[in-house]
Amino acid sequence: MTADPQTRMKELAAQVLEHRRRYFVLDQPVLSDAEYDALERELRDLEARHPLFADPNSPTQRVGAAPLDSFRKASHRTPMLSLDNTYSADELREWEARVQKGLAGVEPRFSAELKVDGLSLSLLYEGRALVRAVTRGNGDEGEDVTENARTIADIPLTLPEDAPGTLEVRGEVFLSRRRWEELNRERDARGEARFANPRNAAAGTMKQLDSRITAERRLSFLPWQFPGAAHHSLGMDQLAAWGFNRMPAHAEGTFQEMLAFIEAQAQARLLLPFDTDGVVLKVDALELQERLGATDRVPRWAIAFKYPGLQATTTLLGITWQVSRAGKLTPVAELEAVEVAGSTVRRATLHNADELARLGVRVGCRVFVEKGGEVIPKVVAVVPGTLPEGAAEPQVPAACPVCAGAVGKDSDGEVAWRCQNPECPAKITARLQHLGSRAALDIEGLGDALVEQMASRFAQPWDVFTLLDDPKQGLAYLAGLDRMGEKSARNVLEALEAARTKPLSRWIHALGIPMVGARTAELLAETFPTLADLWGADEQRLLAVEEVGPKVAAALKAFAALHPALPAQFAALGIAPAPSAPRDAAGLPLAGEVAVVTGTLPTLGREEAETLLKRLGAKVTSAVSPRTTLLIAGEKAGSKLAKALALGIPVHDEAWLLDHATMEP
Repeated sequence: MTADPQTRMKELAAQVLEHRRRYFVLDQPVLSDAEYDALERELRDLEARHPLFADPNSPTQRVGAAPLDSFRKASHRTPMLSLDNTYSADELREWEARVQKGLAGVEPRFSAELKVDGLSLSLLYEGRALVRAVTRGNGDEGEDVTENARTIADIPLTLPEDAPGTLEVRGEVFLSRRRWEELNRERDARGEARFANPRNAAAGTMKQLDSRITAERRLSFLPWQFPGAAHHSLGMDQLAAWGFNRMPAHAEGTFQEMLAFIEAQAQARLLLPFDTDGVVLKVDALELQERLGATDRVPRWAIAFKYPGLQATTTLLGITWQVSRAGKLTPVAELEAVEVAGSTVRRATLHNADELARLGVRVGCRVFVEKGGEVIPKVVAVVPGTLPEGAAEPQVPAACPVCAGAVGKDSDGEVAWRCQNPECPAKITARLQHLGSRAALDIEGLGDALVEQMASRFAQPWDVFTLLDDPKQGLAYLAGLDRMGEKSARNVLEALEAARTKPLSRWIHALGIPMVGARTAELLAETFPTLADLWGADEQRLLAVEEVGPKVAAALKAFAALHPALPAQFAALGIAPAPSAPRDAAGLPLAGEVAVVTGTLPTLGREEAETLLKRLGAKVTSAVSPRTTLLIAGEKAGSKLAKALALGIPVHDEAWLLDHATMEP
């Protein structure tokens, strides 16, 4: 028997809400997009046919309503106070001493949560339905942005039966970095000014009078206060049970444990898919919070520890161009020195010519600079109103800035401009740096500073092994270079000697063949026992190798054709790569680990990181599960990171992985 319209609408609303929760909050969808769309479409149709039964808290209201003329002011039930900020552990200890004094000997427990960099919001539920959302404003009153709040997928519109009839929840509205980048690409296409950072984008979005625009931008929400909860930490757990998100990184315990949490999150927080700028410490028990009280501005029972800022503004002094081992020309911003994330930044990437045009930078303008994952500084936007009048638009160099060779694109659809000179010194330098890198041959001592001094001596990167032809001459040459002595020079020669017989897979990767990363090199070495075998392979044999497609096969054939005598040259140089035989993982640094790689790592590609993990004894999988024992995460890590944190799986960065590579037998 078909349910009456009102009952069916309630059933559909509940199903849509649950599937949205699975999609947006849990990242565990159980329906295809088409199946979900069918449910929502049926609900919309019923609401259109039976408007008297339509629920104002229906999930269909997430799309936004007609524009408002202005926002109404609304008073907070209790003031939304600010927090005292501190930037040092010593100041945190001073705060803790004041807390101890205020509690007259009672030993409190503390809670700590990452501080989301967004816009504060107070949500009011009456009859377990969302009735009002108000910005912080001046602390006593803010702007009523209820219609905008209804569009945010992880703000529940209704609460379950076990929730109080009247409830206030305070938290932060924010935008994920991925969504911020998507919005900026959309604004680029429309010729609109970019959002400088996710926080500005989120704040501006919540101030939109047209809530349909807010809905399109897909904001997020995390609660940070449940007024009236007996313990803050338990209150946050309860909100999670009622359908709110829970901050993935949080802790409860002694003050010393809070200091350890702050130290641990300095790097770990950068792997989250949204921006955080510090940690909020709170006395956990409501009773003790009330005993401590507040000033007219801040509570005495809470404080915010701030990490060094990840973004700053500075002046663009000039634009230079770097040349990679594949000849790619990359624009680099030369900046007036500025502190970002605790270090001085004078240069930042501008990515490529297309990004240069999208940013609209001009020499002399002010720019926003940030450290992506606190690793590589990058220019993200121009400060509005700072473009100098008459400043010329930067252009791609007509000739290679290093060798003056021709510049062009390898194909019409390619973004990158490249130096076309195969003997460009910049290419040799970058290729020699790659050959000696940890991911390739791991030649100790062959660092960037040394390579830059010696690269002009060699026609090809593997020619560095000619230094072993006459060890005395090689030693004298190296010892005479800047910042080198006899001991350092001897160490480099010993490392070169050891590299001659490293596994073939590492040698194939070290050659810098386009489209051949560490994983592909490993698969090739399993099929072809010597470099001569690989060089003599026809296309059909190459295509038979797992993960080798027509483009990779073509790149291999082109590289072999460019260096046809390489196997013989290797023999003359005493280079005899060892066959890449499978190894027993027992005794390796990561034996028994089940690892997943997510996000963008600073120097290693995904394939390279996975190959390195396998070489260290780990089993690599593509999805996070309860069986996963470690996650290697980089910038823009998303749902896999969130799931790993929720499961308590250890999360590490590239530096940790490379450190373990030095333990490899």
